[in-house]
Amino acid sequence: MLHGTPAANASRAVEGKREGIDDQGEATRIASGDADARTLRRGLLNGTLLGVLALLAIVLLNRDDLSGIGRVLTDLPAALAISAAVHLPQIILTGLAWRVLINVEPRPSILAMTALRWYREAANALLPAGALVGQAATARLVARQGVPGSVAGATATVDLTMEAVSQLFVTLAGFGLLLTRDGGNGEGGLTGFAITGLGIAAASVIAMVALQRRLPLRPLEALLNRLSRRWPALKPTWIADFQEAVLRLHEDKKALAAAVLLHSAAWMLGAVEIAGVLALLGHPVSLTDALIIESLAQVLRNAGFMLPGAIGVQEGAVVAVSALVGVPPAPALTTALVRRAREVLFGLPGLVAWRRSERLSAVKAAA
Repeated sequence: MLHGTPAANASRAVEGKREGIDDQGEATRIASGDADARTLRRGLLNGTLLGVLALLAIVLLNRDDLSGIGRVLTDLPAALAISAAVHLPQIILTGLAWRVLINVEPRPSILAMTALRWYREAANALLPAGALVGQAATARLVARQGVPGSVAGATATVDLTMEAVSQLFVTLAGFGLLLTRDGGNGEGGLTGFAITGLGIAAASVIAMVALQRRLPLRPLEALLNRLSRRWPALKPTWIADFQEAVLRLHEDKKALAAAVLLHSAAWMLGAVEIAGVLALLGHPVSLTDALIIESLAQVLRNAGFMLPGAIGVQEGAVVAVSALVGVPPAPALTTALVRRAREVLFGLPGLVAWRRSERLSAVKAAA
């Protein structure tokens, strides 16, 4: 029972309620921080394991040739340097592709968008279902920079779609080059192999665009309505605002075209990486063959999107497609492992930087 004047009692009640809300908010922040810390630890562990496995695999590939092991290990720093030198502009290009879709002010800087793309790639490389985790996290960070939440989510989603569209175009190019290689006299199964990869890419793009244009709004709003009873910050109308923002982006043909071109340039650079590493390993290929390897291997890699960095799937895809252009399995797998090692070298600091960015943005939001 409260004792004192009614005004004093009311004041104490309000103060108690405020303290309860503050305690709940503090508990939520602590729980969120613990979850982020667990995610970081999981990513760092995955990255360390992937790096060790990549090094062991490189050694085992050359176990019958001691001089070969020494040569590969001697060339490994240079191979990683080639891979990193090509990948850095890829990150910048993909960050720019996302940025051109943000048509509201304040628009994040090029440096900020490049960093966000770096975080997203780190999650994709080192976390289970990292593509989904990184997508959601970086969209939230864009929103914390002043971009409306629905616009941040819409641009992240449409950017992923434009990346898939550009990959489809690059895959078409690789498919065409494969069919015309050696005067069009391909080996048995080449056409079927290429069509499989092309079909995966085309089906993914069609499904993504169709879903974005016709979201099941009523079931999603009903779900958000139920969830908002537990988490009041969730607004059932958010999904309608999100789709409206997505449809507005679909109408901005100039921005969509720019995003596709930037992503396509990034995919093309991947062929330069493949050619450079294979040349260093003593198995040079033309840029045409490197593009075939890059385009078809990347589209097949998407089948393992639920695994950290599509582990195993990426390596198998590179080896399989490389065989189509005459590259032996050992150098092909070594090239794939060099790329894996580069992903770890970029991903580990990316996860740490992402964690730090989350904490800084949360502090600014609470200030």
